[in-house]
Amino acid sequence: MLLVPVVWLMVAVGVYIAALRSGMAALRWAVAAIFTGPLLLPLFNSHKRLLLRRARGRNAGLFRP
Repeated sequence: MLLVPVVWLMVAVGVYIAALRSGMAALRWAVAAIFTGPLLLPLFNSHKRLLLRRARGRNAGLFRP
């Protein structure tokens, strides 16, 4: 029973750190992760990718090994 809140809190901390490293609004993403938990991860990844694409331009290639 204690496992679910601990996992949600760990996801929120992880999303907060990832948002800080990516230059995104970290507190907003952390609060959203507290309410939605791991369900937020696909939305976070797609938003991070869209911001990177917007910063580099539409025709720039993204190197993903």
